[in-house]
Amino acid sequence: MLHRITGRATKCGPSAISAIAGVPTHEAAAVIRRLFDRPSVNGVFIDELAAALAEFGWIADYAIRHPKYRERRFARREETWERIFAGVAFDVCAMTLGTFLDPAPAGAWAISASNHFIAYGDGFVADSGAWLGRKPRPWFRADPDCDRVARRRIREAVRFVRASPGDTRRSRAPESGQVHSPDRPVPASAGVSCPASSRPVPDGEEVPVTGKYLVRSRLFTLGTGAAMDSRFGSREEAEAYVERAMKHFPGSRYDIREDDAEPGPQPK
Repeated sequence: MLHRITGRATKCGPSAISAIAGVPTHEAAAVIRRLFDRPSVNGVFIDELAAALAEFGWIADYAIRHPKYRERRFARREETWERIFAGVAFDVCAMTLGTFLDPAPAGAWAISASNHFIAYGDGFVADSGAWLGRKPRPWFRADPDCDRVARRRIREAVRFVRASPGDTRRSRAPESGQVHSPDRPVPASAGVSCPASSRPVPDGEEVPVTGKYLVRSRLFTLGTGAAMDSRFGSREEAEAYVERAMKHFPGSRYDIREDDAEPGPQPK
């Protein structure tokens, strides 16, 4: 679940960090200034946002990118982008906010669309106030504010999960001279197949990386057969997620099944 955005900074990047991590926006901006030697934060790149969230204990575990993203990464520092996203699974797909959010994907996401960041978490959205407001609200197409931005093209959507104690991916500072090449995926053609669902959990609990119960959300707007998968550790969790999703998005279809396959991008 997202947090209410608080703090003195008003830009969309620190606001997305505040909504996901539950910290004031001015603290998020201060971390970005320190990590990237910036005198002020008037705009945030995805590597800066991810590096700041890592400082607060959140790491990227999955991404959806626009097909042109490989040519224009929109990063403050290329080597930092390579280090943060090395090994992070991703799919390449052109979609709008409505196409992505209408089926209610699980997890906490920072979404870049039309040069603006919004935060999404298990059916709720929030931003700096330019589009949706600082208080988390359900993503609901009958809401005029949601419908007004539903056709905005997503540049990148990154899912973040809480880092486990001792997680080696939780790197505190941008390191120069260490450049890695992230794995390249097979582009998604019919839809998006996400890895294991990782939802925000209370402090001290382990973040689930696998799940026996698979919830398949049918994305009719992406074409016949398109689907988005989310995994849960128990049938109760899966049923609770479907119940929440159906309440806000009655037009979608959700199937629950037992599946012991490994999470990650599924073969097309």
